[in-house]
Amino acid sequence: MGTVAFERRGGLVFVPVAIRFPDGHVSEFEFVLDTGTAVTMLERRLALRAGCLPGAAVRRSRVSSILGTETGYVVRVPEVAAVGVVRCDLAIACHRIDPQAAGHGLLGADFFAGLRLVIDYGTGTVELTQSLP
Repeated sequence: MGTVAFERRGGLVFVPVAIRFPDGHVSEFEFVLDTGTAVTMLERRLALRAGCLPGAAVRRSRVSSILGTETGYVVRVPEVAAVGVVRCDLAIACHRIDPQAAGHGLLGADFFAGLRLVIDYGTGTVELTQSLP
């Protein structure tokens, strides 16, 4: 588990995220930490550039946001790493995301499942540890 410094912009908490894509390459991004989002999301244009094409989708998805309701798709990636945690074989949704508001994507509740998340605004850090029994 780990602790990382976060950047706060417009009231949002941004953390670095690394994704290993199916072809083996790794890209680094800035995601908004968003426990209110059920599934981790990557901005669709970035997903397409990384080779996550709609034809490889495991399912379609719909989201409602400030941009309206839209259809996207879900792909599985070998690894998503953030805050000292690596999740393997994670399903990520690929949707249009306003980069001004949400950076490259949203780190959702699926990533934090079973972990203890501490956002310390005083120190500007995010910490992930094992949940307490």
